[in-house]
Formats: sequence, structure tokens, C-alpha cells
Amino acid sequence: MKENFLYWTSGNKDIDELIRYTQLNATQACDYLEWIPFENFELVKYIGKGKFSSVYSALWMEGPRWIWDDGAQEWTRAGPMNVALKRLD
Repeated sequence: MKENFLYWTSGNKDIDELIRYTQLNATQACDYLEWIPFENFELVKYIGKGKFSSVYSALWMEGPRWIWDDGAQEWTRAGPMNVALKRLD
């Protein structure tokens, strides 16, 4: 994952550092945060607004990293997955 650090940013240095920290210190395959560009979500629907954020449902087309493919030397992804998105207001 470290080799991909130069290819993404949330636009917020503190958030980037938090995400990178979880990736470098993960103890299991899915035990980390990942920055996902908004364009990777489909069927985004507004659910509601709380005191500090708005909540949406969406379909994450790629899904999380799932299984390491030794032949291709890359992670395969789980595929489409329903997720909740939270926008801090």
C-alpha cells in the first residue's frame, strides 16, 4: 500500500496521515482505512442530516480489497457493496 501513497489524497493532510497510519499498522487484510474517490460510488441517496453530518447510502462499485492474487501480484476486490457515506458539515 505504501507505494500507492503518492497516487491519492483526501485533500486534507491530517486525514491523509490517519489513513496512511492505519494502512501501515494494519494487523489483518481489511483492518485499515482507504481513501475512495466519490466517482467510485453509484446510486448515492440522501438518508438524513444529523447535528454535524449528512448521511447517504451508495453502491461502492469496486468494493474492498479481498484476496491477494499471487500470479498478478495485486489485490482482487470483492465487487459491488452497499455502503453508508457520511459528509461532515
